[in-house]
Amino acid sequence: MQDNGLPRRLPTVPVPEAGESFASWLTRAAADWELSPGRAAQAIGLECRPGSVVWPRFFGVMLTPRSLLRAEAATGLDAASLHAMQLARYRGTVLDLGGLDLAAEASLTPVANREWALFTGSRVCPECLAERPVWQLWWRLGIAAVCPVHRVLLVDVCGRCGLRVGSGYAGHPRGLITRFPVAEPTRCHNRRPAGRGRKAGLCDQRLQTLSAVPVPAALADLQQRVLDVADGGIGQVVGTAVEPTEFFAALRFTSAVVRLVASEDDLAACSALPGQIADSFLAHQREREQARQGGGGCRLQASPLSAAHAASVLALSAKVLFAQGGQTAGQVLATWTRRAVTLRRTPGKSDPLRLLVRPPCLQTLVRAAEPPASRVAGALAVRPSAALRITAGHLPQLVDATDYTDLIACHLPGTAPASGRRLAALALARLAGAASWQRAAADLDMNPQWAARVANTLVQRISDPDAFWRDIERLGARIQARGRVDYAARRWGLAGLTAVPHAVLYPVCRPLEHDVTLQRRRHAAAWVWQHFTGGDVREAPAYARALWPRATTESLREGWRRFAAWIPAPVARELTAFGRDLLDLDVTRGA
Repeated sequence: MQDNGLPRRLPTVPVPEAGESFASWLTRAAADWELSPGRAAQAIGLECRPGSVVWPRFFGVMLTPRSLLRAEAATGLDAASLHAMQLARYRGTVLDLGGLDLAAEASLTPVANREWALFTGSRVCPECLAERPVWQLWWRLGIAAVCPVHRVLLVDVCGRCGLRVGSGYAGHPRGLITRFPVAEPTRCHNRRPAGRGRKAGLCDQRLQTLSAVPVPAALADLQQRVLDVADGGIGQVVGTAVEPTEFFAALRFTSAVVRLVASEDDLAACSALPGQIADSFLAHQREREQARQGGGGCRLQASPLSAAHAASVLALSAKVLFAQGGQTAGQVLATWTRRAVTLRRTPGKSDPLRLLVRPPCLQTLVRAAEPPASRVAGALAVRPSAALRITAGHLPQLVDATDYTDLIACHLPGTAPASGRRLAALALARLAGAASWQRAAADLDMNPQWAARVANTLVQRISDPDAFWRDIERLGARIQARGRVDYAARRWGLAGLTAVPHAVLYPVCRPLEHDVTLQRRRHAAAWVWQHFTGGDVREAPAYARALWPRATTESLREGWRRFAAWIPAPVARELTAFGRDLLDLDVTRGA
């Protein structure tokens, strides 16, 4: 070390190749200095995490101020040359590094989850490595799909160790290689886990010998066109020049849409996509659809999961982004949007595109492609505010059967009364201020799937939306005239009622010569819950599946039907009194 605290100037420093990544340059430099990459990182003074592992902070993403100062002194390379090898080079085009704090490594996690880049790995073109041992920086972008020079699909995974190529340098847990022999830039060098008859160690696969899938020239040209924008060139969206940030915002939007709705026919119509690549896209799509929980790979706007996936979304998005005119792009968007609406109407599903940010350059086309709002919801939106002085908390989950027959049933021909009463309750909640059917269901503590089923299907039976909303207002007036009932408080107060105590039922059941079984106590609890909350008895706490592990759904419903048909007047009076005591209701008020 010199007196100023900077590392000594290294005698020979390789010049970075055009477009080279920092990990690639460091590995080549380490070979020249006869050092491992970890020792080379120490030699040029990179700031590392404390501990025994050499793990430079923000390695390959951005140099910390201390790393930059020391690397400049040790290598003689200027800041611009060192910066050009970091992913931060694409800040403001492909990547948004907002929120990244070089003083806090934890700030990298949300950025890595959000941005389209490989922060701990790379893709690779075997033919490029066969020509020269240089890894391109753009191979670490999420849009990296094919090599424009050799017209082959980039390779994601080493055929020998099965790990993502390039993950051995920055991936958890070991950081940079510190032991000899000196790393070779064209070998995998991922840390290979122990297996059958195999010790843990470094993978020595020669990456230039990996096979790559040939792609048509059109796909290679598309990749180059996108890379030009990533390097700061002007983008084109439906024939209009846009800045790189807006171009990639449009690409991320269209990519999200195609990940959701693209079909085999769409892929077959892309002559630029070989069958193997299209099959990979469809496999990713099926995995996302089958995933119960939304992991990173399930999010519509997540970075493409592989080179084949990236190639597919680029080729499909090009139908809109690079369309010759707005009419063609609009037709494609309209087709995709219709499919998304079909998914939205699936019971239990909300609008899958609701969270996508519409980029300004596509705003007009997207708005034109979106179908008109529901006739029923649209009619409510243009109606003057109703004088409804009750909230959703004052509404039952199913409106009164007589009220429904008198006012609403005529609008829903062929509808089961329970379903129609549920829709009427949802409509009242919307009249009370809920902005959507989904919000109305939440306000009523209603099963979201059942609510979605009636809201998405039954509203299509309403032939006169204006008349429907007038009768919903009349229904609301009836409920107001009877006096407010806090149904939300009742649902809360009875949420734990799974069985009526034996001591409550025995005095009234024994004289009638009826046994007080656990099943009867649970059916009685469901009766109390329905009586006081106005809810669907199927949602009663007493019918939670965990309480009936051996009973089928049909047997539960049959048990309820028999209990409801059987319950004699003395039992009903006793259960009503029991419910009042639980809820501490004034006996002078109606149930």
